[in-house]
Amino acid sequence: MPIAVALIVLLVQRIRLPAFLAIMATVVVYGIAADMTFQSIGKAFGLGFTNALEQVGLLVVAGALAGAVLLRTPLGTGTSAVAGALAGLGGSAAGGLALLQPAGQDAPRRALGMALTLLAVAALIAPSPLAVAAASVMKANLRTMLMVAVPVAIVAAALGWWHVARQEPATQVPGKLDWGWLCIGIPIALLIVQSIAQMPSEPLGKGGAREFYTGIAKPLILTAIALTLAVVLARRWEPSTLVGRSWAPLLLAVGAAGGLGRVYDEPGMAELLAEYVLHPRYGVLTPFLAAAIVKTMQGNSLTAVLTASGMVEPMLPALGLDSASGRALAAAAVGAGSMAVCHVNDPFFWIAASMGRLSPGRALYVISAGSALMAVGALVVIAAMRQFI
Repeated sequence: MPIAVALIVLLVQRIRLPAFLAIMATVVVYGIAADMTFQSIGKAFGLGFTNALEQVGLLVVAGALAGAVLLRTPLGTGTSAVAGALAGLGGSAAGGLALLQPAGQDAPRRALGMALTLLAVAALIAPSPLAVAAASVMKANLRTMLMVAVPVAIVAAALGWWHVARQEPATQVPGKLDWGWLCIGIPIALLIVQSIAQMPSEPLGKGGAREFYTGIAKPLILTAIALTLAVVLARRWEPSTLVGRSWAPLLLAVGAAGGLGRVYDEPGMAELLAEYVLHPRYGVLTPFLAAAIVKTMQGNSLTAVLTASGMVEPMLPALGLDSASGRALAAAAVGAGSMAVCHVNDPFFWIAASMGRLSPGRALYVISAGSALMAVGALVVIAAMRQFI
């Protein structure tokens, strides 16, 4: 995998290939090296590409066009942090960040800090699908998990902002929050409602009610809502603003990253490597490492959470975590592991890099290293809590 990552960086920065072509070339090389057939390479890449465009691609377009039509001023630092935290509660981290693209324009430090805040909240705090999935598989009480996860997420997000502040200079572009942000705020609110509706306890109702809340937050509907509100709130009709294709390279990179992650998953190396860390002596380090390995290999946080949780849950008595607080700590450790390491096989990486105006090599240093720092910081807090609860 490190060779594949280095190859993508080389092709983009030295050969000047577009990111999606560099990823596609790397997929072919990696697949052949992994002894995959051409048919399996093509099928896996196509499935990953299609899924990424379906789940994230439309929201990339929605965020870009909302910025072009209406939102041409970034948010302030504090507002960016709050926006990232709220977006982290609903849907995927990549989808939430795609909608928030206008929030970081012309302010790379704020954009990257917001992205890492979103990543921390999405990994740890319910009703985020990742946190709910970890709690469900680990049979942890959500209220107990929230008591553990909230301080952990705050520490992780603070570390993310600190890391970004050291790497990126501050900008003097003023932030602005006005009614126009409803075109992004309402879709994000619908994503949060969808996350709540999908919780196993079904707090918003079953059957038709549940289907309504989940259906209205599908990417196609959210895109239609965001663009309609942007045009209405702009109070002017300028078709030329919708004709631009500045979002196209990012859209293709997001799809290619999804395909790369699927090809990485095909040989089954992630699960094999994760099994090596399933040792009773490791305590809360075991769920953390299992999730981190799967996330780094596959690029999909939800897959990392579900895979690691399923592996670790039967071991909780041996790990000394078979109690209400222990299960909450284990679920939080899985969430912390699912943050690291965010790199080229994750659509979130390319969206954050685009918002921060970073080359792939620089993005590895800022975003990937930042996600690793946040994950380790979260693990330290969880390990400290283990001594007292």
